[in-house]
Amino acid sequence: MVAAIDNNYYVSFGSKYDQYLKGSVEEVNDFDKSIFDFTPKEKTEADILKEELQEIKDKQGCIQKAWNGIKEFLGIGTSASKCEKTIEKFEKGEISYEEAEAEINKYGTKQDNGLNLVANIVVSVAAIAAGTALTICTGGAAAPLAVAAVGAAAGAITKTGVKLLDRGTNNVKGDDFDGKQMAKDALSGAVTGSIAAATMGNGSAAAGGFKAVVRANVPRCVATGMKAGAISGSANYTIDCAFDDDKQFNLKDLTDATVSNAVVGGVVGGVMGTANGMMKSSGVISHGGKAALNSTGKLVNTSVRDVAANSVSSAEYKILTKTINDIKS
Repeated sequence: MVAAIDNNYYVSFGSKYDQYLKGSVEEVNDFDKSIFDFTPKEKTEADILKEELQEIKDKQGCIQKAWNGIKEFLGIGTSASKCEKTIEKFEKGEISYEEAEAEINKYGTKQDNGLNLVANIVVSVAAIAAGTALTICTGGAAAPLAVAAVGAAAGAITKTGVKLLDRGTNNVKGDDFDGKQMAKDALSGAVTGSIAAATMGNGSAAAGGFKAVVRANVPRCVATGMKAGAISGSANYTIDCAFDDDKQFNLKDLTDATVSNAVVGGVVGGVMGTANGMMKSSGVISHGGKAALNSTGKLVNTSVRDVAANSVSSAEYKILTKTINDIKS
């Protein structure tokens, strides 16, 4: 007697088929044989771990695959090969199932964070370029809100495009043009872009060397960084709750995200603001993204240099922020 479970797995109860499996009899009827021949092998815990890892790998597009490749090459962070070794350790009994699963889940999270880091760096470059173009076109008279607005528009378009590129090159059918995900990416990109454009060139030159630059920039840049971090943390938490079915809004979690990001933003803001101040003091950045006028009142266009310098600073800001958050977690 054979019963089907979930249309996939078969279990026999007290039949001649059971005896055949135990070696008690040599023959079974053709029906039992057909069931035996086509019965899927029951999954082990190791099989489940391998499937979870494969699902993560399937969701990775060209950017996440490249990110994993960099980690594999440098031997840093959590990578696919390290997860495979983790599964081997579980099979040998060296670690528990829970430990192995936690490592695989950690890998998936780190890959998602890596994609967001790359996307946010590209967003910052686009937003800074847009903000710089606006300030130059207006002779440096563009209102801060206008600069933030063009940065938000550039950020929304750029992040949506970057994430779409990654999803469009993964192994999950129909995962590319996901309207809900695209809307989430657009909102998140708008937040990141507006902050990048509004804070570009944060930090000012000061005569008197490094100590003078620190005194001139740290208090103001820490405050700016805290505001930017608080806005980013609260906005992105709210966006996650709005678009992720598994994440429920909680006031305490919102407060934690806001405060945590404000603290990190303040630290990073102070460091990067001082770095920008040093670059301005040495002439690497001439005007921090605002159009400069020479002694005769003629517009001096140094936008390429400023976009490059501010983009590098913004990328360093994002990397340092992620590093601190990784250390915290």
